[in-house]
Amino acid sequence: MTRRPTWTPPEVKLLREVQNLSQRAFAQRLGYAQSTVVGWEKPQRAAPLQHETVEVLDVELGRLEPDRRERFDQERGVVVHRLGAGSAVRTAAILATVDSEPGAPLPYTPPAGVVGSARLFLESSARVFLVPGSAGIGKTSLTRHLAQQFTREADCQLLTVGSWEMSTVDIAAEILRYASIPRGDDALLTLEEHSARLTRPCLVLVDGIASHEAFATVGRQIDAILRQATASALRFLLTVRTPPAIETTAHPLLHASLFTPADERHALSPWPVGEARAHWERAASASFDSLSAGIQHLVRTPLYMKLALAAPPLAGGGDLGAYALVDHCVRRVLGTDGTERYFPLLTELAHRYGHDDLPAALNVLDDGAHPVPELPSDLPATLLRVTQHRQVEFSHDVLREFFLSTRIADLLHRQGRSVAAVQALNELADRASTSGAARSMFALVLERLDLLAPALLEAIATAPTASLRTTVPLMMSMAGAARFLTPEVLRSCAARAEHDNDPALSRALLGNPRLHHALGPGRYRWLLALLRQFGVTLWAEVTSFVEENFDSTDAYTFLDLANLADGAEATFFARHFYLFFADAANSTLEIFLSHTDWRVRAALAEALGDDTVSVDDTGLTVMTRLVHDTDYKVRAAIAPDVGRAPGHAAVTHLTVLLNDDNWHVRERALQGLDRLGLPSRRPDLIQAALDILATEPAWSRTPGHIRPSQDRLRILHAPPRDAAASNEEAAAFAHDPRAIVTILREIRTGHLTPPDYVRDRLIDGGRRSDRWLVRREAEHAAMTDPAEDDDPRRVRERYRRIRNHRSVQIALDLHDVAGAVQIAEAAADAGADFIEVGDPLIKEAGVRAIEQIKSAVEDTPVIAEMMSADWGRDQVVLAAQAGADIVQLIGPATTASVRAAVDAGRRLAVPILLDVPVKASHRWITEMERAGVDGFTVTTNIDVGIGSTTPLDVARELRHWTALPVAVSGGFSTTDSAVLASPDWDILIVGRSVVDALDPATAAKNLVELVHLSERHR
Repeated sequence: MTRRPTWTPPEVKLLREVQNLSQRAFAQRLGYAQSTVVGWEKPQRAAPLQHETVEVLDVELGRLEPDRRERFDQERGVVVHRLGAGSAVRTAAILATVDSEPGAPLPYTPPAGVVGSARLFLESSARVFLVPGSAGIGKTSLTRHLAQQFTREADCQLLTVGSWEMSTVDIAAEILRYASIPRGDDALLTLEEHSARLTRPCLVLVDGIASHEAFATVGRQIDAILRQATASALRFLLTVRTPPAIETTAHPLLHASLFTPADERHALSPWPVGEARAHWERAASASFDSLSAGIQHLVRTPLYMKLALAAPPLAGGGDLGAYALVDHCVRRVLGTDGTERYFPLLTELAHRYGHDDLPAALNVLDDGAHPVPELPSDLPATLLRVTQHRQVEFSHDVLREFFLSTRIADLLHRQGRSVAAVQALNELADRASTSGAARSMFALVLERLDLLAPALLEAIATAPTASLRTTVPLMMSMAGAARFLTPEVLRSCAARAEHDNDPALSRALLGNPRLHHALGPGRYRWLLALLRQFGVTLWAEVTSFVEENFDSTDAYTFLDLANLADGAEATFFARHFYLFFADAANSTLEIFLSHTDWRVRAALAEALGDDTVSVDDTGLTVMTRLVHDTDYKVRAAIAPDVGRAPGHAAVTHLTVLLNDDNWHVRERALQGLDRLGLPSRRPDLIQAALDILATEPAWSRTPGHIRPSQDRLRILHAPPRDAAASNEEAAAFAHDPRAIVTILREIRTGHLTPPDYVRDRLIDGGRRSDRWLVRREAEHAAMTDPAEDDDPRRVRERYRRIRNHRSVQIALDLHDVAGAVQIAEAAADAGADFIEVGDPLIKEAGVRAIEQIKSAVEDTPVIAEMMSADWGRDQVVLAAQAGADIVQLIGPATTASVRAAVDAGRRLAVPILLDVPVKASHRWITEMERAGVDGFTVTTNIDVGIGSTTPLDVARELRHWTALPVAVSGGFSTTDSAVLASPDWDILIVGRSVVDALDPATAAKNLVELVHLSERHR
């Protein structure tokens, strides 16, 4: 219960201010004189107000809107058993405690890009924002800063993984406890109840996720919270220590709810050199330029700069790595006597709390018992702090990792060259592949051993038992200027990488700047061997290596040794021709331009589409040749990118392509104009295209599949119209609505943001269309603040929430549209959750059948079954243009085609379901999850006969592999009691037992009742 105000002067003033009223306006509202209100608010007033006055103020308080009442309670400092207000009060107290701590030598400077992205996140419909960053980059400081800055936009909670026992933590209960709300019998249900009452965002900031294991626990529980507590006001911002990168697809609701900014500003990264210089010179006496290059690089990370500032001087000293810098700072902070006395105790403290991080192979050298060492109370706060539970801990994880890595390195040094030493480093490297903390320790161990015993690291790097998947690649990528990384070691590792089936070691070596000289003349053949072994997998790394290390002699030697007659090999060089040629007349470049394999010439086109490559004279010459290529596939490859050509050359090339003798080339040229933005960055190209469409005869008889691209250009870039022209446009929408439906959906999802006058024109024309689908999309696009159930940006989240529920999908496997409409209406009336427009109906009546079904069952989601998954993007667009809410793809598909279908689905607010092939593996399911599908279907045609494996067998195994919804079909009916009782499906697809029933309405009603009853008894 809220503590009732006694109406002290500050409380009366607060009641007025939360309503943004002056004293005069407040007095008029209550029916009193202004002088009376002044007296109520007078700070010197000690006497209580009269009973009648208290009643008036109580009534006024009761009339406050929820958000104003919440602000009133927050300002009074009352924990009101409300999630938002209680969170704000607790956070304010925490921040006050933090602010009262001694100031650091380096004031916190928030990264503007990340803070800006966080604001955009709060304004979006997303519910989870992931902020990655390396150790010491300022993740904790960022969460505190956001909590301070967002008091007007949101109520915040500051939670940290380090304060939880991860094996038993209940994050829903922690959120409630933070706001002083009892958890009740079920914390999730209590949180759902309280989050539904939120009047503005409640942002839960979770800090300290440092490993895949920790993220698995946090992600699983947040996924459950998102599934249960659907109120969009409950948001999460998670800081994650990277590398290694975190994979989110195992948590379907979290993954679907992720905020994805247009750029990488949400990732915390080291300061640019210029910014680091400015911070240093504001806080230090020594100039930044006096620091060695290595230290300049390290102090771009805030933590290392703080340590360096706490332990000057560093100017004029030798280069230091991370371990040496921390070691220097710790020793300077402790002093000579303190280092001798306390360094072993601090190492023991780190070992005591990080004993589980010690590789098992070193346990034989460990002395076993590790009681908490007794430390003096006067140790510097730079190194240690005392928690509220009076427990001594390191002031930063990096310091704990420094002392623990010292212990590990010393044990390895003592072990010497041995199988156990290699095993220990293998184990630490395995942990480093899933834990940011372990990765940091691996780097620190490596640096300390390089100081103590570089020969030991040489032996481990070349040992046959050292892992080529983790240990050796990590050693190569972290070594930098390490002493152990001799030319002999690099050559040995390069030889092993060339014959290994995993690209990890090759990738790490290509990132090492010392490899170029170590390999000598053998570098060219080694690179070619990698290209032949791994193909496109290593293209990016090989390209970076060439760009950073090769001079002209290297480049030409590399080209001379390549087999350019081989299409696959020539394609790599063509795709990156800008690294090798400055002169368009080069004879080798001519080899690519006239290559017999069209893919090589198309690779030149792909290179010209790279935004990092400018179209200079050489590029323009290449583009001109490709625009006039004899193969339509090459012309189609260059068509979308001719807008990158300078000046009138772009108009010339666009004119050629829009008059091409192949419609695919023409369509690709139109699609490329979309990339120029809205309003277009090249209005001359838009006008040229509109002129051609209006005058070139072939464009008046455009094939049906090309028409939407043509209409899209006209709709988006048409000049302002009078009433007659607008009516003509509305009629055109009715004749072929595909383009306008796509545009309106893109406006709804935010993928297209036209100027207001264009948006208003489109919505107005859509509302006056004769087509129901166009009118519906226009009405939805007009909603500026749609309800959660109507928000197209949350459709994937809503579909994924079906998991662990029981839904019915009626499949209209008919050939007759009129009959299908009748059955669809009956199924919707019976309460079916989904109506599926099956492949037979689409083949018979075309995708127009989807619109007819959707118009008949407007409030029931319609699933379009599209049979060509390998053309997934086109299938998704076709189905969405016809009104489908969800698309189910059938047939074999590559990961690339599924990813393209998913991209189209996100653009058009359409979840993507994928049919599971007979021989699907766990690995395939994981790849499809990463591609972004929203659910899986197990379809069984009963006409193929009875087999040994049932659909439920497949679904059971599938549900062990994925947390996405699983739909299952197989000729089921109300008589299949075992199926209805089975826990192995989320959606039951039923066709013939309803559509072929003499009374489909009754059959659908009985089925829906049984399925929904089975959920209540689940």
